[in-house]
Amino acid sequence: MPLMLTWVKDLQFVADDGAGHGMILESKHDGVPAGFAPMQLLLVAAAGCMAMDVVSILKKKRLPLRGFTVSLEGERAGEHPKRFTEMRFVYTAVGNIPKSDLDEAIRLSEEKYCSVSATIKNAPRMVIESRVVEG
Repeated sequence: MPLMLTWVKDLQFVADDGAGHGMILESKHDGVPAGFAPMQLLLVAAAGCMAMDVVSILKKKRLPLRGFTVSLEGERAGEHPKRFTEMRFVYTAVGNIPKSDLDEAIRLSEEKYCSVSATIKNAPRMVIESRVVEG
């Protein structure tokens, strides 16, 4: 089932995965946005994909992982389309985890397993259609 993005008001949309999961997207308009901005979601997608790989790899090594966080931020170009020129992620493992194991898991995710980072590094072909429904 395809994902669906539905306009709510102003610059606010709701994303729906068709399986009962929803998320608000909203660009800054007046005041504080009610949800993530699309560029924030790109950072979250990349960091989240790698985080899932890293945790999975560390668990397969039976390392005593007690916690895991990712700090993420991006630097954007000043001119439109204001793409990210740099994406920074700091992965922090809590537990008696050798740093070499953490670094290896991050490298494996980035180079081999994470489909989001692979997509960012090798831009896909975008197929865009349009239609108008009278109503």
